[in-house]
Amino acid sequence: MKYESEILKVMHQDAKEAYKIGAITEARMREYDEMCIKNYKTAKESSSIYNNDNVVEQNQ
Repeated sequence: MKYESEILKVMHQDAKEAYKIGAITEARMREYDEMCIKNYKTAKESSSIYNNDNVVEQNQ
């Protein structure tokens, strides 16, 4: 996964942890995805980063 910047990478990783424990919703997590991941809409079409309500790591 490619990030827009190093700061956004850290922010996205923190959001993933919050999502995993239920502190933020899937909708909110997708907002972080759109903001932080470079070419998110293209990546989203090729494969899902979500599986059974858990965030699944893609190649970084």
